[in-house]
Amino acid sequence: MSRLRGLSACAFGAVILLGHGSGSPVLGQEPGPGPKESEVPAAVKSITGKEIGGHLRFLASDLMRGRDTASPESKLAGQYLASHLFAAGAEPLGERENGKPSYFQTIPLESVTALEQGTSLTLTLEANGARQVVPCKLGSEFFFYPRGLMAGEIDAPVVFAGYGRSQSDPKVDDYAGIDSRGKFVLVFDGQPDATAAPQGPRPAFNPFAKLAAARAHGAIGVLIIPPPGRGWPADARALDARAMGFERPVMGLASSSAEIPAIGLADSVRDVLAARLSLAADSKPIPVLDLRAHFTFAARKEPKSDRNVIGYFPGSDPEKKKEIVVFSAHYDHVGVNDKGEIFNGSDDNASGTSTLLEIAEAFGQAPRAARSVAFLWVSGEEKGLLGSQWFAGHMTLPEGYKVVADINLDMVSRNDPHKIGVTPSPDHDEYNALVPAAVRSCKAEDLEVVYDSDEYFHRTDSASFAHKGVPVIFFFAGIHEDYHRPTDDVEKADFEKSARVARAAFRLGWTFATSDQPPAKIKPDGKAR
Repeated sequence: MSRLRGLSACAFGAVILLGHGSGSPVLGQEPGPGPKESEVPAAVKSITGKEIGGHLRFLASDLMRGRDTASPESKLAGQYLASHLFAAGAEPLGERENGKPSYFQTIPLESVTALEQGTSLTLTLEANGARQVVPCKLGSEFFFYPRGLMAGEIDAPVVFAGYGRSQSDPKVDDYAGIDSRGKFVLVFDGQPDATAAPQGPRPAFNPFAKLAAARAHGAIGVLIIPPPGRGWPADARALDARAMGFERPVMGLASSSAEIPAIGLADSVRDVLAARLSLAADSKPIPVLDLRAHFTFAARKEPKSDRNVIGYFPGSDPEKKKEIVVFSAHYDHVGVNDKGEIFNGSDDNASGTSTLLEIAEAFGQAPRAARSVAFLWVSGEEKGLLGSQWFAGHMTLPEGYKVVADINLDMVSRNDPHKIGVTPSPDHDEYNALVPAAVRSCKAEDLEVVYDSDEYFHRTDSASFAHKGVPVIFFFAGIHEDYHRPTDDVEKADFEKSARVARAAFRLGWTFATSDQPPAKIKPDGKAR
């Protein structure tokens, strides 16, 4: 599962690391909405822990060197998956290669290395005929995360937009009366009421919400300062170029539109601006500011590519076959670190990858369902959901076909052997008929659904489908001490738990592949919409 929370491949790369949810989980109950589980083919019994373990032992072996995105080992893993799809009888649903259908979809990528040398920021204050130039030093006086930025120069005036809030209520809309189009926006960090800050340690620099608001109002960059009387946390003040992501390659989609920079200014620079511009913590937005910013970003690009793997079993109904139930999992992980340690990613996500293989083989043995059923393995999830984002925007489907559901498996081989996390929960905006049906399917496999995973909804590939309006469900067994560590090895995997999850997911997929209607979202009152 990706460490990037809620960020698309082209979105600003502020990396936020999340731990376990501390609240008590809400257990899955026997809900009413959604179709009852239809008669499930005997093929479900063919899904075994031993076979899942066989796939895992290969995919999470040292031979695969952590299956890093766009690596030779990633391509080998993709070929392994395609070979098993062929053996299961699935038809290719990827791009055409040499005039023939294939199981592969190319993901156009690029590796971007931000360069410290050549990256600069200069602020110029001009008021009453006086001019003051404030050169800022990277790391000590300004800092930003370079993911998604395009190399080049920006020189533009600056407007002040208070705390950078953008809401429908004009009383709290700091952009009301501000023309920020084509300009930098200067905003305060945080919120006016410091007591409203989230509990626990504050992230060093988390500009995503302010960046999104500025972008929506046509700004070309954001400058963020702590309000007078407050300062950045110590870890923000200690950011150096390497900690920001400079001098190390970052993978992204080659087709991505460039992001706008969100730049934090040190307390000392804030003090200069506040004194000259009369900015107080309760300052109102200022439509015209005597300030200009010149920002230069230097980077080196290298084209890359990887592949999604996809095959399907066409439906038997002449019309319903155009509606596709997709099973998805990511097969990439994070490779090898500078010390030579291999991150085998057994749970993350060789477990979901292997589980999906067993489900595909079971569907190959079952009668054809009314709807089509597809199996999609994506790469680049660990770099920001790149493969699923690319597929969601460039689906390789027959003309007239559409995806009506996505069942995603990511990290399903650890923790309590008889509990499985599911998101979206009934409290989530994306709650839909897949979820109550999953409770019934899990119960049939001695699994208890636990609604403790909503905070991870945007950190895995089902989110890419949800953003396109597709009902989704994400099966997730939870974080553990080996998450994104070289100790996530196959010896710690619970093959039998993965098999229970696989059989439950098969039952769920079969239910909606044969139901009268595809899954729909459910309102809080329990009614479908």
